[in-house]
Amino acid sequence: MFRKTALVAAIALSLALTGCSSPNPQPTATPSPTQTLEEKTPAQAKADYKDIAQASCEKAQAEGVVESGADYTLVAVNKDENYLDFSAAYFQKPDTYELIWELTSLTSCADWYEFSMAEEAGIEADIDVTFNTADGTYTTTQDMGDLGIFSHQYTVVDGLITEALNLDPKNPVTTRVRYGNITEADRNILITAVDRFQANNN
Repeated sequence: MFRKTALVAAIALSLALTGCSSPNPQPTATPSPTQTLEEKTPAQAKADYKDIAQASCEKAQAEGVVESGADYTLVAVNKDENYLDFSAAYFQKPDTYELIWELTSLTSCADWYEFSMAEEAGIEADIDVTFNTADGTYTTTQDMGDLGIFSHQYTVVDGLITEALNLDPKNPVTTRVRYGNITEADRNILITAVDRFQANNN
């Protein structure tokens, strides 16, 4: 199961992982030449993206998810597939295996948790969203205070986040998202991370 840690730790992990870039970014979903996407106001784009974020996180929790970049892979399995009560971990080349303690570290879930926690508190989530009619992507911008302003562009296919691009011009990281179909290699990332963690803490 996911163990609770400070949100700062989750943000730190996300920052560490965005230090890796993808050498082979996947093609984004673009409309056909005859397709015209309707303009969306910022409020409408935010509402639609909130639904996308929720659907993405729920699918990730139900079926498992693999998120990958150039030299790292994050794996989260559903609760029934956990290994020794742990459900998520990441691998970074050449030989780093670490546990993931919170779903907020996952591209597929980070924004939904932001939306849902704000909703529980009765406030508006501090995420600005715009919609690009040219390619159907959503761009989010969030002021993280001392950590700076974070901006990402999300490719959406069938109502789910499938790719995220960090729009920091100094570090344009691409993360690809795959739901379900957890392979043996994917699961071995979780197993190795758990075994190493327990070996170092016994």
